[in-house]
Amino acid sequence: EIRVTCFNAVVDRFYNVIEIGKVYLISKGSLKPVQKNFNHLKNEWEIFLESNSTVELCPDEDGSIPRQQFSFRPITEIESAENNSILDVIGIVISVNPSVPILRKNGMETQRRILNLKDASGKSVELTLWGDFCNKEGQKLQEMVDSGLFPVLAVKAGKVNDFNGKSIGTISSTQLFIDPDCPEAQGLRVWFESGGRNTASISISKELMPGGSKNEIRKTLTQIKDEGLGRSDKPDWVTAKATIVFIKTDNFCYTACPLMIGDRQCNKKVTQSGNKRWLCDRCNQEFEECDYRYLLQVQIQDHTGLTWVTAFQEAGEEILGCSAKEMYLLKYELQDDTRFGEIIRSRLFHQYLFRLKIKEELYGDEQRVKITVVKVDKVNFSAESRYLLDMVTKNFPNRKQF
Repeated sequence: EIRVTCFNAVVDRFYNVIEIGKVYLISKGSLKPVQKNFNHLKNEWEIFLESNSTVELCPDEDGSIPRQQFSFRPITEIESAENNSILDVIGIVISVNPSVPILRKNGMETQRRILNLKDASGKSVELTLWGDFCNKEGQKLQEMVDSGLFPVLAVKAGKVNDFNGKSIGTISSTQLFIDPDCPEAQGLRVWFESGGRNTASISISKELMPGGSKNEIRKTLTQIKDEGLGRSDKPDWVTAKATIVFIKTDNFCYTACPLMIGDRQCNKKVTQSGNKRWLCDRCNQEFEECDYRYLLQVQIQDHTGLTWVTAFQEAGEEILGCSAKEMYLLKYELQDDTRFGEIIRSRLFHQYLFRLKIKEELYGDEQRVKITVVKVDKVNFSAESRYLLDMVTKNFPNRKQF
């Protein structure tokens, strides 16, 4: 394998000419020593295309050139791989999480999807898909797993991350191959169908929930208090499996400013003036219609205890299954307390996986730990069973199997 690079006007010449999987004749390129910081291929050289270079489709290609080359590493070896190293891995997809929007540090939004791979080495690893990978291959993988299929996935050029255990993430040069036609994939499929499906695997991604991100550490509600989470300078992010036991119906939402400040909505609480228009003190403007945003106070409980959490807009919609405006109109304009109460009661005593942000804040003169719900997911019992089995394997590695 060798990397071919071009810049500026040369890109325009060749961008629409080259297709993945086709064979080309490349001439008059410059050969230069590789810069290892930017090129992970096992080659000491790379080719640069220039204005007089040519790229032509090979008319008599006979299939002798392989479409792809891999250098797979068993998952058990990834545990000792260096952080930020680039490698190839292949495994059976055993769980896939939905795609979620993530706000990057530069203010741009992208998509993230988490899945888990396992192989015959007895280990499993978390794979994070970013950007377009979430909607293309990621969506197909989720549909396959949801329908009971467990495909083989080959990852070429995945990046190793060692935060709280080892995991793999996609980068711009990553390629994903679902059920590829290669000996490694065929061997993995035979192993899985002949008993590997039921073989417990130990995750090298540490105490993460299946499909969770690298800082989604599973905790019980009592652990949150006993371990003093949220009391450091930065918030703690954990995942807890718990049941909703009570939802406060007083002040469950508020009227918010719908105006945009730059690329963000103002969302400050607004009040209604005498002329029936809404006034925002921050924006110093009036408008006909306001927005409605959740501010839910919810009590959740697990086998160790219970606690209060706060759910804002998106999390509130996930819990109640409808918008804050719909609930506001039911309670305050239609005054349909019967229907309002039915919706509230229908959400009680259901178990969820809560993604929680825990941070100590100042209320008046008192420091209090505030627990905010960032994400709510229904329990995937198949994935949860695998998680519990992994926990048993980690905590009792020498147990006898019957």
